[in-house]
Amino acid sequence: MAATIITPSGTGAMEAGLVLDEEGSRFVVLTFKEPQGEPTLVTFTVPVFQNYVEHLVRTAKAANEDANWGIPG
Repeated sequence: MAATIITPSGTGAMEAGLVLDEEGSRFVVLTFKEPQGEPTLVTFTVPVFQNYVEHLVRTAKAANEDANWGIPG
């Protein structure tokens, strides 16, 4: 399967929301909007989303260090 690349930009390019399904399960929904593209929705269970946020925080901190940047492959 090919990777999907999403490049949101501009105001409202990313949104988050909380939803319940028919059985009462809780999910976090992230919506990514590309210019002139259809929105892409990604759903997470709450524990997976919380781990994802922790990972994003670590990645954001690492982005400030030049040594952490490289070319994949």
